[in-house]
Amino acid sequence: MKMLPAPWAMPGEEVLRESGGSHGGLNDETVRQRLADFGTNSLAAKDQEPWYLLFLEQFANPLVYMLIGAAVVKGYLKGLVDALVIAAALLIMAIIGFAQEMKARSAMAALLKLSAPKAKVRRNGTLQLLDAVEIVPGDLLVLEAGDRIAADSRLLETANFRANESTLTGESMPVEKSVKAVAPDAAIHDRKNMVFMGSTVSSGRAVAVVTATGMNTEIGKIADAIRSAKRDKTPLQQNVEKLGHSLIWVVVGACAMLAVAGILRDMSWIDVLLLAVAAAVSGIPEGLPAAVTVVLAICVNRMAGRSVIIRKLTAVETLGTATIICSDKTGTLTLNQMTVRGIWAGGRQISVSGSGYEPAGGFDLHGEPLAPATDQELQRVLRVAALCNDAILDQNASGWDIIGDPTEGALLAAAGKAGLIKRELEETQPRLDEIPFESEKQFMATLHAEDGQRMAYVKGSVEKVLAMCSGVIMAGKELPITAETREAVQSANRAMAGQALRVLAIAVAPYPVELGKLEPEHLEGRLVLIGLAGMIDPPREEAKLAIHQCKQAGIRVAMITGDNPLTASAIASQLGICAPGDPALVGHEIEAMTDEQLLAYSRTHNVYARIEPLHKLRIVNIFKRDGHIAAMTGDGVNDAPALEAAGIGVAMGITGTDVAKEAADMVLADDNFASIVAAVEEGRIVFNRLRNVTFFLLLACCAELLTLFLSVALYGESPLEPIQILWVNLVTGAMVAIPLGMEPGVGNELQQPPRDPRVGLLYPGMLLRIAIAGVSMSMLFTWIFHHAPLPVGVDGETLHEIRQTVTFTGIVVFEWLFAFQARSTERGVMRLGLFSNPWLLVCMVLGLGMQLLVIYLPVANKIFHTHPLSAIELCWTLMPGVIAVIIEGIRKGIAPHLYDRGQWQLSVPSRPRM
Repeated sequence: MKMLPAPWAMPGEEVLRESGGSHGGLNDETVRQRLADFGTNSLAAKDQEPWYLLFLEQFANPLVYMLIGAAVVKGYLKGLVDALVIAAALLIMAIIGFAQEMKARSAMAALLKLSAPKAKVRRNGTLQLLDAVEIVPGDLLVLEAGDRIAADSRLLETANFRANESTLTGESMPVEKSVKAVAPDAAIHDRKNMVFMGSTVSSGRAVAVVTATGMNTEIGKIADAIRSAKRDKTPLQQNVEKLGHSLIWVVVGACAMLAVAGILRDMSWIDVLLLAVAAAVSGIPEGLPAAVTVVLAICVNRMAGRSVIIRKLTAVETLGTATIICSDKTGTLTLNQMTVRGIWAGGRQISVSGSGYEPAGGFDLHGEPLAPATDQELQRVLRVAALCNDAILDQNASGWDIIGDPTEGALLAAAGKAGLIKRELEETQPRLDEIPFESEKQFMATLHAEDGQRMAYVKGSVEKVLAMCSGVIMAGKELPITAETREAVQSANRAMAGQALRVLAIAVAPYPVELGKLEPEHLEGRLVLIGLAGMIDPPREEAKLAIHQCKQAGIRVAMITGDNPLTASAIASQLGICAPGDPALVGHEIEAMTDEQLLAYSRTHNVYARIEPLHKLRIVNIFKRDGHIAAMTGDGVNDAPALEAAGIGVAMGITGTDVAKEAADMVLADDNFASIVAAVEEGRIVFNRLRNVTFFLLLACCAELLTLFLSVALYGESPLEPIQILWVNLVTGAMVAIPLGMEPGVGNELQQPPRDPRVGLLYPGMLLRIAIAGVSMSMLFTWIFHHAPLPVGVDGETLHEIRQTVTFTGIVVFEWLFAFQARSTERGVMRLGLFSNPWLLVCMVLGLGMQLLVIYLPVANKIFHTHPLSAIELCWTLMPGVIAVIIEGIRKGIAPHLYDRGQWQLSVPSRPRM
């Protein structure tokens, strides 16, 4: 057997025959053969490299290679202590990176959960309950309400059958199914005779023949897209990588210059090698990876308090650079709860307030409140809608919910707003008979007693119910159906449909006892239309404000949904995503477009409807191709490939499937689109913090490297030992850099435009600031090492150790003090608040204690080649830092924007003013 190319376009019996099946099911021999041909009904997991290779990859960095080489040289020339310290630093950084990489990326495992564990299958003429993995093409599935569908299948028989396919297609409503063949090019949404793996049966029963299993199913195609999706490096990863490559050339050049200077000063080759080691250690900010990781981890904890769960540390910073957010509609921008918005009763259009299934809200007529208890026509429409209804409205600890069809749940909520409770109504008007809803009939009918007579209550599509009516209630009177009254009904229907409301007609008819059971033919021409009800899955109020804030922040919002285009456009215009009347681009239109045509369209339009999973992936890739940093939000299986491929994937925590959550970078615990705005703001704040950290650490490296070079070039002597430099960079520097990464935001981050993705952590203004401060400080450190008046009367080796210790400690103190000025490029210490970042003060106290141990503890003296300092010598260590803080404070007061060039845009000389 071969996979049928388009089973939805073939008659059901032909599909059964071509698949080699029968109404009695397959036999055991055929099943064994097909398992061998097609494999088990399971999804292939994404290949993952072994953990030990992942760990070794943490060392695959040219900067790390240089440090390893420095450790080897140091160990060979000076013993193992210094080499082990460098090796320990490298190991710590590798462990941090490895821990982050090992965080589960198990989208495939989540997809496997969507395969139903059991399925009812006809085999060998009997009904059997089998493991889903054993199902093969040609098997006959028996489906009932509540079942999860085990494989893609063609329906052969249906009875009131509906399937919930929202996780696959994004369609918020259960889909009515039938057995009729459809066009060969029908989209997934239009294949009404098919059911798909991972979806669930909402109501009714059916028999279906399996047409595709495992990776050949629609979910299998999504799984394959996730497996093959390539994640681009985030802007932060690109920036750190670019910085690393730049530092390689800086360090290599510094080593070469120091070697030349040492040779010209007649230094021995051993001293020259040690100088190269010192240059390599001083030029590499060893604490930067650890500081970046810790800063991002701190931000993750902060975001958790704002209902945003970060799964990947770089996600927050990436969202801070987002230029477009591609959002699903159902459950993300909307409540995913159908709500009645309008009722046409007695010839009047009545507005209904309130959202979701909670029976809270009111009724308005021409802008004036309407009391439903005193309006008989409205009361009757709502009472009939509540009784001709199979859903149950339920209140639980988490709020109001429905059991059954969302459309019927919306009618119950609307009736509840008028004080009509289904359970209470059924006590006085119990159901005597019913005609269940079927897609072919397009209506549902129930039989009740009313005022001493039997009455049929009917609800269904406007076209079908109106065609069965002989009269209509308008202005308190029953009028016959004429061209005029029919146009009045259809005009009301068009008005509600124009607002993207799903409209149902509600009618009644006397049903005398002599007619017997409730039959469709006895309703034809007897019904009286009493009203229309229009409903929609409404937009979240908080999403409107969030989208407005996104626009202020220079971020586009695009809606990409599987829902119908009219609904999508209406919701998008209400949210402010598009202008009223703007059309949505439909999935089949995308298929007919070239990439260039889609790219041109994407620059001016923000709404996409009837979108299939791989369409979403293509749209996201088009935005990325256009230079956007694209964020993708979603909750369904259909969103997973785009979530995986986007610059950052954002999944819903409550309504989201496991697949969406595992494919995403961050999860909104409250399903609130507004939380994304908080994440954008935090992302921009985080980037500012990381810039502060980067500036601080690179300034320290620059000052150390230039001090080495000036001292060797001018005096032929090194002022610092490699292990001292490593202590400054990794221990003291990181201890100050981490609280710098906890600096509070300024408050205007959302008023700034998105940063150009090409602008990295470093920018021209920062490089100028580093150069000026680094050169001036290195000159001061060099003078202190060689010329500061220090005690005499000690041997040369001891005096050298004292001078090295003063210089070493001076650099540490300089970092502590200058950290206060590194908190902002423009704002001074007093303007920021001396105590607004208490962690900086705490870490300085800890750092002071650790530095005193290095100076005065005998064991530490031997390891770090230090000597205890006197009070006068300690005063010399304070001088560079105090001078630097004073000069920088004066500069911020006189020229606060001196170093703004290239901070946010490549072509813009300065950032927006504070």
